Amino acid sequence: MSDAINKMIDKYTNVGMNIIDALFIFIIGWYGTKILLHIITKMMKKSNVDPIVINFVKSIVNVGLKIIVVITVIGQLGVSVTSLVAVLTTAGAAIVLGLQDSMKGVVSGIIILFAKPFVKGDTIEVGNYVGKIQEIQLLYTILMTFDNKMVVIPNNELASSTFVNYSHEDIRRVDMSMDVHYDSDVELAKKIILKVIEEHPYALKEPIPYVRVSEYKDHAITIGLRVWTKTENYYDLKDDLLEQIKYAFDKEGVQIPYQQFDIHVHHTNNS
Repeated sequence: MSDAINKMIDKYTNVGMNIIDALFIFIIGWYGTKILLHIITKMMKKSNVDPIVINFVKSIVNVGLKIIVVITVIGQLGVSVTSLVAVLTTAGAAIVLGLQDSMKGVVSGIIILFAKPFVKGDTIEVGNYVGKIQEIQLLYTILMTFDNKMVVIPNNELASSTFVNYSHEDIRRVDMSMDVHYDSDVELAKKIILKVIEEHPYALKEPIPYVRVSEYKDHAITIGLRVWTKTENYYDLKDDLLEQIKYAFDKEGVQIPYQQFDIHVHHTNNS
């Protein structure tokens, strides 16, 4: 009788110790996860990692570590975890296969956020769209066009396509051309264009503006001009030059030609 009681006492003592150990593992693991997440977050913020990536990494690490803690606790309680791990592995594989396209988008989003080929506020051209990056998410990048259309681009498509980032450099070159009539003074036209450029506050002195004859057309002489400006002033400078050069040409009598056709009518006498 005493042996049975002793065995029962030992059994429940072991069970109690296992419960205490499991509780201890759970508390240490749970709070250890929080401490580790805090350290990871602090390190990523110091490295200027995008907040979206930080939150994503925190979520993955948080879920992964807590699953490990729970499995360890269950094992400490004497429950076989082999079948549980097998079920979780199978379920995880099924989820990954089912979300294969989404996972590609997530990976592409992380690559974009880490590589930073563009950032929020940059002006890019991709496909038939030109606009400013409004938001970079894990699955999608949101582009706002200049006529206020929101374009949602999947990151896996964006990561595998060719795009132009107009905001990557601090300065951009404005390339334009102006046609003048063959009867006009070309040197005068060039001086007028150069003067308009030099007087504009957005036109940079360096690199030196370029104004030269670039082409002879059937109806006009084409003068090409290249002038550098800060990236944020590109469109304002381009529009201003188009207007101000026209006004200056009109004032100085430089003609901007238009295409015209001579039609010759021949009368035939059929009589």
